[in-house]
Amino acid sequence: MRKMMRTTMSMLCMAMAISTFLTGCSNTIETGSSDTREIPVEAPNSETIEMTTSETSETDSNSETSPITESATSVNVVNLNAPYTINTSGIFTERDLRTDYTINTTIALDGDSAEIQGNGATVDGSVITITEEGVYAVSGTLTDGQIVVNADGAKVQIVFMNADITCSSAPAVYVENAKKVFLTLADGSANTISDGADYADQTDGAPDATIYSKDSLTINGTGSLTVNGNYNEGITSKDDLVIAGGNITVNSVGNAVKGKDYIAIADGNITINAGGDGLKATNATDEGMGFVYIQGGTLNITAEEDGIQAETEFVAEGGNVTVNSGGGTANAQPHMGDMMGGFGGGGMGGFGRGGWSQAETQNGTQPTPPDGQTPPEWNQDGTQPTPADGMPEAQTENTAHVANGGNIVNLVETNIDTNSADTSTEDTTISTKGIKAGTILYIGSGSFDVNTADDALHSNGDLYIAGGEMSLSAGSKGIHADAKAEISSGTVNITESYEGIEAKDILVSGGTVNVVSSDDGFNASDGSDEGARGNAVSCSLTISGGNVYVNAGGDGLDSNGDLLVSGGIVIVDGPTNSGNGSLDSNSSLQCTGGLLVAVGASGMAEYPEGTQETIVMTTASSHEGGTLVTICDADGNEIFSYEPSKSWNSFIVSSSVLESGQTYTAYIGGTSTADNENGLYEPSGYQNDGTEEGSVTIESTVGFIGESGNMMGGGFGGDMGHGNFNPDDMQFPTDENGETVNPFENGGMGRGMKGDFNPDDMQLPTDENGETVNPFENGGHKGNRSGSESFRPENQETQQG
Repeated sequence: MRKMMRTTMSMLCMAMAISTFLTGCSNTIETGSSDTREIPVEAPNSETIEMTTSETSETDSNSETSPITESATSVNVVNLNAPYTINTSGIFTERDLRTDYTINTTIALDGDSAEIQGNGATVDGSVITITEEGVYAVSGTLTDGQIVVNADGAKVQIVFMNADITCSSAPAVYVENAKKVFLTLADGSANTISDGADYADQTDGAPDATIYSKDSLTINGTGSLTVNGNYNEGITSKDDLVIAGGNITVNSVGNAVKGKDYIAIADGNITINAGGDGLKATNATDEGMGFVYIQGGTLNITAEEDGIQAETEFVAEGGNVTVNSGGGTANAQPHMGDMMGGFGGGGMGGFGRGGWSQAETQNGTQPTPPDGQTPPEWNQDGTQPTPADGMPEAQTENTAHVANGGNIVNLVETNIDTNSADTSTEDTTISTKGIKAGTILYIGSGSFDVNTADDALHSNGDLYIAGGEMSLSAGSKGIHADAKAEISSGTVNITESYEGIEAKDILVSGGTVNVVSSDDGFNASDGSDEGARGNAVSCSLTISGGNVYVNAGGDGLDSNGDLLVSGGIVIVDGPTNSGNGSLDSNSSLQCTGGLLVAVGASGMAEYPEGTQETIVMTTASSHEGGTLVTICDADGNEIFSYEPSKSWNSFIVSSSVLESGQTYTAYIGGTSTADNENGLYEPSGYQNDGTEEGSVTIESTVGFIGESGNMMGGGFGGDMGHGNFNPDDMQFPTDENGETVNPFENGGMGRGMKGDFNPDDMQLPTDENGETVNPFENGGHKGNRSGSESFRPENQETQQG
């Protein structure tokens, strides 16, 4: 019975093939010679064609189904816990992944023509047209011609067996009409497909790739394929594009591999050299489309523009991916950056974020900074001060506010692209990101080595890292998300960056994260001017687990909103200049669990508040990197040892090991014989050979060693150039004996500034007309960060001069 059914099916298929063939003949492309030949089927030559003995054929199998292909608007979330929406279980069909096949027709290429054995294909000069469903073996050399598929509703498999095809004025392989086409690379074969630099049809929307398909396209097999895109793109599908195997090299002057609906990679060794983007999915209109999915394979991408660009989602659940885009960090564009008013976000509208902890009298002389700090030059005419030595240059990606004689000048960097993932619009800027997604970027596993002139991983929406190993070197951001960036597992090594990790909300709950940055290590920012000015905005940086190490030239952990450490091990080797701080928050800064170590310059240093005990140490002079710091309890037992990598005079440690009511002593210098990771030593190795710096008994969560007033939290501030406040005009308050009271003594008005300054006694300066000048106008206090209470200048009663 089964044999009878098979025979019946074979007869039906033959009838359908004859019907399709008769219809398709009229569509033969007439190029060159008018000699159209049909060669009857003969026994294949075993020396040139490899055939399997599998009885499985496309017409016998119903396994070639894909919910993604059949219904573009159907989105079936397989993993309910996955943050992405694509149905990864239906992307690769059984036939996509198969390497066996049964040959129906052979096509032997011979210079400017071809010989065909079997049905379903015709030759007209140097153009070979496939018009029927079937499996076609192609071998030989075609010097200047095309293979065209024009088989309406058919699934066509082309098996390349040492084929070399060149077309000087159009795609060398052109799928004009089909349901789906498989390009299979025969085992052991080496195949090359090339086009010319000048196409005959250059109208908008005309085919522009060496391999160009209007319908679904799959590349599989175990052989090799080299595609040379001399006109524009290498491989393009106007539908979906699947790569399931093969050793594939694509060299293109434009985009290398592009699929409109999606690109999905299951396996293969893929090398890309692109003058445009490496991999690109472009569908922004159909629901569930426009994504790039990597399940496996090895990719080595060198692209002048984006390495991988997904119009919607980028999802990786495996694979080994290497990307060099835009020439790598060596071609990074200069950043204009926020001009920090000499010292941090506070600017020179007042005294940075909190002012110097030791000020001179009201005679207009320059305030004296704490030991170990270098102040900016104070220009009495209100012009821009000179940044202190070691301060970073003014740098930002989009717009920088730079003071120019008290006026604000907008500097716009013109060579950075917009946030849109679709660079095919009218935007003339060039995007050189490593991996870019329009809505969601998700990495669950795999290995990623990215070196890029711009952001390494970039999402216009959310970004998730739930596994895998990443080595990222970025000319701009190592990781950027417009909305949320969440790391729950895996290893992230950002070896070079301007800013390490940036997003509106940053969450780290697990994994290992190492960041090296010339500016901020972590930056929770919504990109608004309010946040840049030091005003609290709706952003957050939360670390609840994992191992985090930051080596930052700017702020170590920076949030324009809340900053919370509730778990994990967090180590910050912060800035050596006093214009930044190891910890920086525009709102609450808390440590409620885990281990937090923050080291750097004290000029803008802040310490956390919360339920966990913290020791804050500020030294009179700076200490060199490589100098061990050890905390011991009252019995001399080593509690904690850390060796900062850079110079410092501010040292903050918060740990659940510390206890309220207990006394601790800090030692600087000495040695430890224990193992260490990122400078953090295992306890019990300290050799008791350091120099005692001081002791403290923790009474209420925070204990201070050294000058607590040197901690410069929030306080005076505001954008640089706003207010034109001249310190020569300022009248300091006096006591009951008429003696001047220094409001900045013991810290002024910032976090940790414990002075007794009462703003009600302060006389504000006046101008030449005797009118009161408010030094806090257009600037003012940066957040609620007073050491004992919140000073708000807007509540200050001014006095007429």
